[in-house]
Amino acid sequence: MMKQLPKLKPFEAPEGYFESLPDQIFQKLEPKTDYTWVKWAAAILIFLAVGIYQFYPSSSENNLLALEEEVNLYIDSNYWTAEDLLGMSENPEAILDEILAEEMPYADLLWEDEN
Repeated sequence: MMKQLPKLKPFEAPEGYFESLPDQIFQKLEPKTDYTWVKWAAAILIFLAVGIYQFYPSSSENNLLALEEEVNLYIDSNYWTAEDLLGMSENPEAILDEILAEEMPYADLLWEDEN
């Protein structure tokens, strides 16, 4: 079987190939660009973002409104009852007074007239 394979001539490099090879490789290489400024810019942006986030005044009113909406959602979905909320409160009397004031805004005027 080996006799059937054709004999190959030994490989020879073209004349001057290895002498011109380094020049051809350097021509194909692109000059490396320096990106250190991008790293510094990214670091500065991160530092500024953290600083702005840290010192930007966040409104606690928005947080309280979101909390109130969440509590109302639990109440509307019948997950919590009014008794549950009063049980979780430190001062249930204050909550009841607020509820009465919202539902009956003129009740104070009525009670004062009777006394």
